[in-house]
Amino acid sequence: MRTKDLSTLQTIFCVIALAPGIWYFFCDGIEVLARQNTRAIDRNVAFQTVAQYHIAKRSGLARVACAQAAAASTSFLRANDEKDYEQWKNTERSDCKIAGIEMASN
Repeated sequence: MRTKDLSTLQTIFCVIALAPGIWYFFCDGIEVLARQNTRAIDRNVAFQTVAQYHIAKRSGLARVACAQAAAASTSFLRANDEKDYEQWKNTERSDCKIAGIEMASN
């Protein structure tokens, strides 16, 4: 009787211990984590592009600032960050106007 109780407890423990692995490999767990990681990477890239924009802006070259503002707005678009995308699109318009670069109208 005692070994049967122990066997039942071992079985329950094994099921509980294996559940995360089963979810990860067979129930879209790996896809969920991949989407989260991709989202984080896209946000990181966008903020790195913003840092590059500030360096370009300090250089004093209007065309370079315009190009970097465009890269920043594109990065936020890729990251599905609508608020920051709009902000950087406005920055791009402003910097490109200063550089004398005409942007296509919407």
